[in-house]
Amino acid sequence: MDRRLLLVLFAGLATVNVIDTLEIRIPDVVTPISGIVNRITNTTFGIVRGGINIFSRTVERIITTFGKVEDRLRELLEEFRRQIVRGIPELSIPILDPLHIDKIDFDIVHEAAGIKGSAQDVTVKHISKFIIDKERFADLGGLRFKLDLNLTFPYLTIDGLYKINGIIGDSIPVFGDGKFWLNLIDFKLAISAIIKFEYPKLRLTSLNIDIKLRKLQNHFDNLMRDEEIGELFNKAISKMAPEAVDMLWPDVKKPVEEQIKNYVNSVLENATIANLARRLFNIR
Repeated sequence: MDRRLLLVLFAGLATVNVIDTLEIRIPDVVTPISGIVNRITNTTFGIVRGGINIFSRTVERIITTFGKVEDRLRELLEEFRRQIVRGIPELSIPILDPLHIDKIDFDIVHEAAGIKGSAQDVTVKHISKFIIDKERFADLGGLRFKLDLNLTFPYLTIDGLYKINGIIGDSIPVFGDGKFWLNLIDFKLAISAIIKFEYPKLRLTSLNIDIKLRKLQNHFDNLMRDEEIGELFNKAISKMAPEAVDMLWPDVKKPVEEQIKNYVNSVLENATIANLARRLFNIR
Protein backbone atom coordinates (compact mmCIF):
# COMPACT_ATOMS: atom_id res chain seq x y z
CA MET A 1 0.00 0.00 0.00
CA ASP A 2 1.21 3.54 -0.81
CA ARG A 3 2.62 5.18 2.31
CA ARG A 4 0.69 8.32 1.44
CA LEU A 5 -2.53 6.41 1.98
CA LEU A 6 -1.45 5.46 5.49
CA LEU A 7 -0.63 9.05 6.31
CA VAL A 8 -4.05 10.11 5.09
CA LEU A 9 -5.80 7.46 7.15
CA PHE A 10 -3.86 8.25 10.32
CA ALA A 11 -4.31 11.97 9.81
CA GLY A 12 -7.97 11.41 10.58
CA LEU A 13 -6.96 10.97 14.20
CA ALA A 14 -5.37 14.44 14.32
CA THR A 15 -7.08 17.59 15.53
CA VAL A 16 -5.18 20.38 13.84
CA ASN A 17 -4.49 22.03 10.50
CA VAL A 18 -1.09 21.36 8.96
CA ILE A 19 -0.24 24.22 6.64
CA ASP A 20 0.51 23.49 2.96
CA THR A 21 0.82 19.70 3.09
CA LEU A 22 -2.20 18.50 4.99
CA GLU A 23 -5.45 20.15 5.95
CA ILE A 24 -7.83 18.48 8.37
CA ARG A 25 -11.24 20.01 8.98
CA ILE A 26 -13.37 18.67 11.81
CA PRO A 27 -16.63 20.63 11.60
CA ASP A 28 -18.97 21.40 14.46
CA VAL A 29 -17.65 18.83 16.91
CA VAL A 30 -15.44 18.79 19.96
CA THR A 31 -12.34 16.88 18.94
CA PRO A 32 -10.97 14.15 21.22
CA ILE A 33 -7.91 16.00 22.47
CA SER A 34 -9.55 19.40 22.90
CA GLY A 35 -12.64 17.79 24.40
CA ILE A 36 -10.70 15.85 27.03
CA VAL A 37 -8.49 18.82 27.90
CA ASN A 38 -11.51 21.10 28.05
CA ARG A 39 -13.31 18.66 30.31
CA ILE A 40 -10.34 18.52 32.69
CA THR A 41 -10.05 22.32 32.67
CA ASN A 42 -13.73 22.85 33.36
CA THR A 43 -13.64 20.18 36.05
CA THR A 44 -10.77 21.92 37.82
CA PHE A 45 -12.57 25.25 37.85
CA GLY A 46 -15.81 23.51 38.81
CA ILE A 47 -14.15 22.03 41.88
CA VAL A 48 -13.07 25.47 43.05
CA ARG A 49 -16.33 27.24 42.17
CA GLY A 50 -18.50 24.55 43.64
CA GLY A 51 -16.81 24.63 47.01
CA ILE A 52 -16.20 20.86 46.97
CA ASN A 53 -12.46 21.24 47.06
CA ILE A 54 -11.46 17.64 46.48
CA PHE A 55 -8.50 18.69 44.37
CA SER A 56 -7.16 20.99 47.09
CA ARG A 57 -7.55 18.38 49.80
CA THR A 58 -5.78 15.79 47.68
CA VAL A 59 -2.84 18.10 46.96
CA GLU A 60 -2.63 19.11 50.63
CA ARG A 61 -2.44 15.45 51.65
CA ILE A 62 0.28 14.77 49.08
CA ILE A 63 2.32 17.82 50.13
CA THR A 64 2.27 16.89 53.79
CA THR A 65 3.00 13.20 53.13
CA PHE A 66 5.83 13.43 50.57
CA GLY A 67 8.88 15.68 50.66
CA LYS A 68 10.41 15.07 47.21
CA VAL A 69 8.69 16.67 44.22
CA GLU A 70 9.07 13.48 42.17
CA ASP A 71 7.29 11.46 44.87
CA ARG A 72 4.49 14.02 44.95
CA LEU A 73 4.09 13.83 41.16
CA ARG A 74 3.93 10.05 41.25
CA GLU A 75 1.28 10.08 43.98
CA LEU A 76 -0.72 12.73 42.10
CA LEU A 77 -0.72 10.46 39.04
CA GLU A 78 -1.81 7.53 41.18
CA GLU A 79 -4.70 9.65 42.49
CA PHE A 80 -5.60 10.51 38.90
CA ARG A 81 -5.55 6.79 38.08
CA ARG A 82 -7.99 6.08 40.91
CA GLN A 83 -10.37 8.89 40.00
CA ILE A 84 -10.72 8.16 36.29
CA VAL A 85 -11.94 4.62 36.91
CA ARG A 86 -14.68 5.66 39.33
CA GLY A 87 -15.44 9.29 38.49
CA ILE A 88 -16.72 11.86 40.97
CA PRO A 89 -20.55 11.72 40.83
CA GLU A 90 -21.06 14.67 43.19
CA LEU A 91 -19.16 16.86 40.71
CA SER A 92 -20.80 15.27 37.64
CA ILE A 93 -17.40 13.95 36.53
CA PRO A 94 -18.01 10.73 34.62
CA ILE A 95 -15.85 7.63 34.59
CA LEU A 96 -13.06 8.24 32.07
CA ASP A 97 -11.81 4.66 31.85
CA PRO A 98 -13.50 3.43 29.78
CA LEU A 99 -13.82 6.71 27.89
CA HIS A 100 -16.88 7.05 25.66
CA ILE A 101 -16.98 9.43 22.67
CA ASP A 102 -20.31 9.82 20.89
CA LYS A 103 -19.04 10.93 17.50
CA ILE A 104 -15.93 12.19 15.70
CA ASP A 105 -16.37 13.75 12.26
CA PHE A 106 -13.41 14.35 9.96
CA ASP A 107 -12.83 15.84 6.52
CA ILE A 108 -9.29 15.23 5.29
CA VAL A 109 -7.82 17.13 2.35
CA HIS A 110 -4.40 15.92 1.19
CA GLU A 111 -2.42 16.27 -2.03
CA ALA A 112 -2.75 12.50 -2.49
CA ALA A 113 -6.36 12.03 -1.40
CA GLY A 114 -9.55 13.42 0.03
CA ILE A 115 -11.53 11.47 2.61
CA LYS A 116 -14.59 12.31 4.66
CA GLY A 117 -15.95 10.17 7.43
CA SER A 118 -16.89 9.67 11.02
CA ALA A 119 -16.47 7.38 13.99
CA GLN A 120 -19.39 6.84 16.34
CA ASP A 121 -20.03 5.19 19.67
CA VAL A 122 -16.29 5.02 20.31
CA THR A 123 -14.98 3.39 23.50
CA VAL A 124 -11.38 3.65 24.73
CA LYS A 125 -10.33 1.23 27.48
CA HIS A 126 -7.33 0.74 29.81
CA ILE A 127 -6.30 4.42 30.01
CA SER A 128 -5.80 3.95 33.75
CA LYS A 129 -3.28 1.13 33.22
CA PHE A 130 -0.46 3.53 32.39
CA ILE A 131 3.07 2.88 33.67
CA ILE A 132 5.13 5.79 34.99
CA ASP A 133 8.52 5.42 33.33
CA LYS A 134 10.04 8.70 34.45
CA GLU A 135 9.24 11.74 36.54
CA ARG A 136 11.82 14.43 37.13
CA PHE A 137 11.65 18.02 38.36
CA ALA A 138 14.70 20.29 38.02
CA ASP A 139 15.50 23.88 39.01
CA LEU A 140 16.92 25.68 35.96
CA GLY A 141 17.58 28.92 37.83
CA GLY A 142 15.98 32.29 37.24
CA LEU A 143 12.73 30.99 38.71
CA ARG A 144 12.46 28.51 35.83
CA PHE A 145 11.76 24.82 36.43
CA LYS A 146 11.68 21.79 34.14
CA LEU A 147 9.26 18.90 34.47
CA ASP A 148 9.85 15.64 32.57
CA LEU A 149 7.23 12.91 32.55
CA ASN A 150 7.24 9.69 30.53
CA LEU A 151 4.26 7.33 30.50
CA THR A 152 3.64 4.02 28.75
CA PHE A 153 0.17 2.70 28.00
CA PRO A 154 0.85 -1.03 27.54
CA TYR A 155 -2.47 -1.91 25.94
CA LEU A 156 -5.19 0.50 24.80
CA THR A 157 -8.29 -0.84 23.08
CA ILE A 158 -10.57 1.27 20.91
CA ASP A 159 -13.76 0.15 19.21
CA GLY A 160 -16.83 1.64 17.63
CA LEU A 161 -18.49 2.27 14.29
CA TYR A 162 -16.84 3.97 11.34
CA LYS A 163 -17.79 5.36 7.95
CA ILE A 164 -15.41 6.69 5.29
CA ASN A 165 -15.74 7.74 1.67
CA GLY A 166 -13.12 9.35 -0.55
CA ILE A 167 -10.67 9.27 -3.42
CA ILE A 168 -6.97 8.31 -3.47
CA GLY A 169 -4.97 9.93 -6.23
CA ASP A 170 -7.11 10.95 -9.18
CA SER A 171 -9.48 8.04 -9.42
CA ILE A 172 -9.06 5.28 -6.80
CA PRO A 173 -12.04 5.19 -4.43
CA VAL A 174 -11.73 4.25 -0.76
CA PHE A 175 -14.85 3.53 1.25
CA GLY A 176 -16.33 1.42 3.99
CA ASP A 177 -18.65 1.39 6.96
CA GLY A 178 -19.25 -0.88 9.91
CA LYS A 179 -17.60 -1.89 13.13
CA PHE A 180 -13.92 -1.34 13.86
CA TRP A 181 -11.45 -2.12 16.62
CA LEU A 182 -7.89 -1.06 17.37
CA ASN A 183 -5.35 -2.42 19.87
CA LEU A 184 -2.51 0.02 20.58
CA ILE A 185 0.40 -1.84 22.12
CA ASP A 186 3.10 0.04 24.04
CA PHE A 187 1.92 3.55 23.27
CA LYS A 188 4.48 5.92 24.81
CA LEU A 189 3.94 9.54 25.80
CA ALA A 190 6.92 11.76 26.70
CA ILE A 191 6.25 15.24 28.09
CA SER A 192 8.83 17.92 28.84
CA ALA A 193 7.62 21.25 30.21
CA ILE A 194 9.26 24.43 31.45
CA ILE A 195 7.42 26.38 34.14
CA LYS A 196 8.30 29.95 35.10
CA PHE A 197 7.35 31.58 38.39
CA GLU A 198 5.93 35.05 37.68
CA TYR A 199 4.88 36.32 41.09
CA PRO A 200 2.32 35.48 42.31
CA LYS A 201 1.50 32.91 39.61
CA LEU A 202 3.08 30.20 37.50
CA ARG A 203 3.14 30.03 33.73
CA LEU A 204 3.92 27.19 31.35
CA THR A 205 6.39 28.72 28.89
CA SER A 206 7.48 25.65 26.91
CA LEU A 207 5.91 22.28 26.18
CA ASN A 208 7.30 19.39 24.16
CA ILE A 209 5.28 16.20 23.58
CA ASP A 210 6.51 13.12 21.76
CA ILE A 211 4.63 9.90 21.08
CA LYS A 212 5.69 6.43 19.96
CA LEU A 213 3.67 3.37 19.04
CA ARG A 214 5.33 -0.04 19.00
CA LYS A 215 2.51 -2.03 17.45
CA LEU A 216 -1.06 -1.74 16.18
CA GLN A 217 -3.60 -4.51 15.75
CA ASN A 218 -6.75 -3.48 13.91
CA HIS A 219 -9.75 -4.50 11.92
CA PHE A 220 -12.28 -2.42 9.96
CA ASP A 221 -15.31 -4.46 8.94
CA ASN A 222 -16.61 -4.02 5.41
CA LEU A 223 -13.58 -1.98 4.30
CA MET A 224 -13.82 -1.48 0.52
CA ARG A 225 -16.97 -3.61 0.89
CA ASP A 226 -14.91 -6.57 -0.22
CA GLU A 227 -13.65 -9.17 2.22
CA GLU A 228 -10.41 -10.03 0.40
CA ILE A 229 -9.38 -6.46 -0.49
CA GLY A 230 -10.46 -5.22 2.94
CA GLU A 231 -8.26 -7.80 4.63
CA LEU A 232 -5.25 -6.64 2.60
CA PHE A 233 -5.93 -3.05 3.61
CA ASN A 234 -6.29 -4.03 7.28
CA LYS A 235 -3.01 -5.96 7.27
CA ALA A 236 -1.18 -3.08 5.60
CA ILE A 237 -2.52 -0.55 8.13
CA SER A 238 -1.45 -2.75 11.03
CA LYS A 239 2.05 -3.32 9.63
CA MET A 240 2.78 0.31 8.75
CA ALA A 241 1.06 2.04 11.68
CA PRO A 242 4.16 2.66 13.87
CA GLU A 243 6.06 4.17 10.94
CA ALA A 244 3.04 6.22 9.91
CA VAL A 245 2.76 7.67 13.43
CA ASP A 246 6.47 8.55 13.37
CA MET A 247 6.06 10.30 10.03
CA LEU A 248 2.89 12.18 10.86
CA TRP A 249 3.52 13.34 14.44
CA PRO A 250 6.26 15.93 13.66
CA ASP A 251 3.80 17.73 11.38
CA VAL A 252 0.95 17.91 13.89
CA LYS A 253 2.72 18.17 17.25
CA LYS A 254 3.28 21.93 17.41
CA PRO A 255 -0.39 22.96 17.14
CA VAL A 256 -1.36 20.22 19.62
CA GLU A 257 1.31 21.37 22.07
CA GLU A 258 0.18 24.98 21.75
CA GLN A 259 -3.44 24.07 22.41
CA ILE A 260 -2.58 22.09 25.53
CA LYS A 261 -0.21 24.82 26.77
CA ASN A 262 -3.00 27.40 26.46
CA TYR A 263 -5.37 25.20 28.48
CA VAL A 264 -2.80 24.65 31.22
CA ASN A 265 -2.09 28.37 31.48
CA SER A 266 -5.81 29.11 31.69
CA VAL A 267 -5.97 26.74 34.68
CA LEU A 268 -2.96 28.42 36.30
CA GLU A 269 -4.72 31.79 36.03
CA ASN A 270 -6.80 30.63 38.97
CA ALA A 271 -5.02 31.87 42.13
CA THR A 272 -6.01 28.81 44.19
CA ILE A 273 -4.67 26.36 41.62
CA ALA A 274 -1.48 28.39 41.12
CA ASN A 275 -0.84 28.48 44.88
CA LEU A 276 -1.31 24.71 45.17
CA ALA A 277 1.03 24.14 42.21
CA ARG A 278 3.74 26.32 43.78
CA ARG A 279 3.51 24.38 47.02
CA LEU A 280 3.46 21.07 45.16
CA PHE A 281 6.72 21.99 43.39
CA ASN A 282 8.32 23.74 46.41
CA ILE A 283 8.41 27.06 44.55
CA ARG A 284 8.63 30.10 46.86
